[in-house]
Amino acid sequence: MELSLKGKNVIVTGGALGIGKETCVLLAKQGANVIVSDIKEIEGNFVVEEIQNFGGEASFVKCDVTKEEEIIQLTNTFQNQNKRLDIMVNNAGIANKPSFMHKVTTEVWNKLILMDLTSVFWCQKYATKLMLGDRLGGSIINVASIAGLGASPSLGPYCVAKAGVIELTTTAALEVAKYGVRINAVCPGWTETAILDVAGERGKSTMEKNIPMGRLGKPKEVANLITFLASDASSFITGSVYRIDGGTRS
Repeated sequence: MELSLKGKNVIVTGGALGIGKETCVLLAKQGANVIVSDIKEIEGNFVVEEIQNFGGEASFVKCDVTKEEEIIQLTNTFQNQNKRLDIMVNNAGIANKPSFMHKVTTEVWNKLILMDLTSVFWCQKYATKLMLGDRLGGSIINVASIAGLGASPSLGPYCVAKAGVIELTTTAALEVAKYGVRINAVCPGWTETAILDVAGERGKSTMEKNIPMGRLGKPKEVANLITFLASDASSFITGSVYRIDGGTRS
């Protein structure tokens, strides 16, 4: 299967660590020119250095996705270089500390919805506008979660936000399908990333026991799926939601 992304211009939010980092590296290995975007500048530049060390093309752009004006600047980066945006991976996100819904504060709720849902809406919105303007199509991949497909007690705000990302993906995909812009979502199960730190070691152990494959997922495994959806190998796929969870059913 040909997954070459040679000549493609890509932005990955939350690209400094975890799934985002592995996605940046893999896309670059397939020939893409990658913008690694994050608020973590040191870690983001390490990713750029890693990519450049194997001859790939990458640069770092600092962006706080909770600020709409910074997202506009980010999505315009390639256009400012007289290049088009081909692929947008909306990966940045956080999780709430475990808490029952009736104990969740408005501050925590607003923070999660802004970071995990509204920011994805903004990124998708402005990336779509650029792709429609170019009339050459493009691929947008939103990173949701299996938590958006079923209830996870004590992770209510996270579940609601990720469920919103799924609906945001499928609705927008139908709206722009005829213009060649493809929008899909991936829903990782429990994966070895910093976002699981809120669960603690005991929580991680419980997660592993509930995964039929008996282990947590690896960021690179999710990156493999994202790369497929970014490539022309998935040219007839849009509005789809992919579980990548080791068989977990919530």
